[in-house]
Amino acid sequence: MALHSDPTAGGGGGAKRPRSDAHGEQREAAAAAAEASPISALPDELRQRVRTLLPLKDAIRTGVLARGWRGLWRTRWAHRSAVEVYLDSRDAPERELDALEKEPRPHLRLHRFSLTVDTCKFTSSHLRRFLSYAAECRAEDLSVEMWTASKLKFHLPRSSPLLARLSLRRIGISSMYYRGAQPLRALEVVALYSVSITQAAVKKMLALCPGLRTLDLRACDADSFFYCDRSVVWPPNLRSITIAECDGMALLYLVSVPSLRSFRYSGSFLDAPFSLPRDAALADLYICFEESVAGDYTRRLNNALPNDLSDLNVLTICSNALPVAFSLSDDGATCQFPKQRRLHSLRELQLLMLDMGPSNLADIYVFFKTFHCPNLEKLFVELPDDPKEGSHDWVGEEPPEDCLDNVKIVKIANFNWHRTEVELVSFLLRKASSLQKLLLVFSKAAPLDMPGVQRAELLLIHEALTNGKIMLSESDDVATQPYHYEVFLEV
Repeated sequence: MALHSDPTAGGGGGAKRPRSDAHGEQREAAAAAAEASPISALPDELRQRVRTLLPLKDAIRTGVLARGWRGLWRTRWAHRSAVEVYLDSRDAPERELDALEKEPRPHLRLHRFSLTVDTCKFTSSHLRRFLSYAAECRAEDLSVEMWTASKLKFHLPRSSPLLARLSLRRIGISSMYYRGAQPLRALEVVALYSVSITQAAVKKMLALCPGLRTLDLRACDADSFFYCDRSVVWPPNLRSITIAECDGMALLYLVSVPSLRSFRYSGSFLDAPFSLPRDAALADLYICFEESVAGDYTRRLNNALPNDLSDLNVLTICSNALPVAFSLSDDGATCQFPKQRRLHSLRELQLLMLDMGPSNLADIYVFFKTFHCPNLEKLFVELPDDPKEGSHDWVGEEPPEDCLDNVKIVKIANFNWHRTEVELVSFLLRKASSLQKLLLVFSKAAPLDMPGVQRAELLLIHEALTNGKIMLSESDDVATQPYHYEVFLEV
């Protein structure tokens, strides 16, 4: 049977934003105070009854009331709270639909409905019936995934009025019968993966989702005219936008989204630049470009960022974008661009090194000289998957002073014991005075001979290995992943 029900299935929330120890202590104190309140003494049946009457997002938020309420929202219905349907070539869609429609409906609403199709027997009529069932059950989380080539279209207005999260993969989006369609005011998250989408469909989707807070587009075939269109009306509370490896973009014009707090972009900046709100207070920023940004493009990148980055907690930047620091460090240039230098709130930095030679190490040094990060605590460095041993030229830049005083944890992935990589480790050991752990995830053991590496650097690394400050691992532990790790996931 391809139909699965889960009475305890919960919704997958996004990664939590980093917070300071002080905020963490305040939250624990608040939780302890709530634990002693009368609400914590309510019987389980009554607590479940309260959750049954609440929308999904409000039911989840009740977890802050008291310790005993945490996670209880996952079982707020007596029946199943999630339905998962998987159809492959052995399944008959009609039979599965009949079995599904014979099952009793949830009392009030269905938390999650997931439909995965891996068969060419699936038709638009079948899709319409499955989606109608989800709408009748007032599904709050809807996922539709196609594994075979299909021209089927998803119609947003046919969704449940309580829909809070929508995830589509390899399915087109139609014009959505826009005339007379009612807004889906509960919809806060839209994630589109490998979806073909047009200008008209996106504009109508945004109009139907006035409460949208998160828009995630990955590997989508997008209509470039949409991205150039300055007349697009963005939802007023949109806080997070992810654009990763999408085709057809020409310009992502977002200056009318002042509520933006998270922006993640992977793709071309030369062919598809973005323009962010000048007054946005970003909390996390991810930038990964296909090509190197140099010359006039460094100034364009600078102008594309908000005026004030002092609220930035997490930053991921690739080696192709690192040269922007040079344009800010030249004589007379820094006074024109003081904004990017103030990263006092930055707690986590990830460097995506697409190459790792002497010039790339010099870029890292210049970055730390230019972008002062006095409160940085975590540093992640992703080295190339298939590295090539570079030249043995010396790095043409002196290491910065007093730039990593607060760094406690460093992780370097794909470490291959090349000279510039060893120099980077030596630099971190010397400058990170508060360093507690430096994790090296390596693909090969240390060579017996490393040409060009100074003896003092080798001794420093050997001492750190002996006292346990450096830890070696052949596998990438999921417990030590960066905040932006999910952007790497294949779609």
